Amino acid sequence: MALTRKSRLSRVILGAVVLTGALLAGPLTAGAIPTLQTPAQPKTSADVLSVLDKLAKDNGKLTEQFNQARIDLTNAQKQSDAAAKSLALAQAEVAKDRQALATSLAAQYKGGSFSRTAALMDSASGQAYLDKMQSLSFLADHQKDVATAAVKATEAAKSAQAAADAAVQAAQKQSQTLLARRTTLESEIAKQKQLLATLTAAERAKLAARAAPSRTQLAAVTSVTSVTATGVARAPAAVAVSGSASSAALTAVRAALSQRGKPYVWGAGGPDSYDCSGLTMWAWGQAGVSLPHQSAEQQGMGTPVAQNNLQPGDLVFFGSPAYHVGMYIGNGMMVHAPTTGDVVKISSLAYMSDYSGAVRIG
Repeated sequence: MALTRKSRLSRVILGAVVLTGALLAGPLTAGAIPTLQTPAQPKTSADVLSVLDKLAKDNGKLTEQFNQARIDLTNAQKQSDAAAKSLALAQAEVAKDRQALATSLAAQYKGGSFSRTAALMDSASGQAYLDKMQSLSFLADHQKDVATAAVKATEAAKSAQAAADAAVQAAQKQSQTLLARRTTLESEIAKQKQLLATLTAAERAKLAARAAPSRTQLAAVTSVTSVTATGVARAPAAVAVSGSASSAALTAVRAALSQRGKPYVWGAGGPDSYDCSGLTMWAWGQAGVSLPHQSAEQQGMGTPVAQNNLQPGDLVFFGSPAYHVGMYIGNGMMVHAPTTGDVVKISSLAYMSDYSGAVRIG
């Protein structure tokens, strides 16, 4: 029984040390937070476009950093729970071994074999005395091992608990910081939206057309009502596609297209509103595939695909690390949730300048 408890304690110590090491080796970060600077007052439609481009990029970076902070927070809370269980197990083992030690000492005392002198007086022969001394020596060594292991297990578990709690606090602080920056950014975007309202209708149409697909690209879009995975009919949104896209990919494409017109909201994952990675996560979820709610993490999944080999359903990324993700739908187009003040829509893949790669899911 004593050796069994010692073995359990060894596993407790190992688990606690590994947990602590993992926490200390992987500090929670969500990337450098962009420093926001109020742009110069734009005077022309080109100036407005330039300012909005910068704000949209900062918006995407902050949103995805916030999403990463949420993932980190969830992981830290799981690690904290595991550390708490490790600590409780260690304390339970300590209590058992203390009780076993007390019982053993009491039995020795009552049996008259509590000391070397008692062993000598109680032994019928020299060999019996040596045997008894060896037994007492083993018992003393074991008692020392139990005490040492118990202390180490408790200290390791407490250290893991402290590290996990620190990780939770760090992730919470990061989320609060990003939220504050996000509020500032939204304020700046609101100011630029007001500037857009001062432009003429022709100027606004020119700006809006920049991200729109060409007529040739739109020829690939058919006016067919799509049906989501839940059987709810949406506005015309199906895409006529070619190539060898999987059935799961086509399901994801149709799901994403069915959400066109729904507003962009940072941190949202549907079904009423989305940010960029929230849309792709939700759409692939309708095809039975689970993706993280963070663009850079999504870029690390699946198989990398060259731009000239894209198929419908592939995820396309912008920035390094990726701050924006869309879903390729064919013919040089993607469906995506662009930025604050916009809606889920189809855009030309070429309208964003910092394309950084694509992956194929499944």
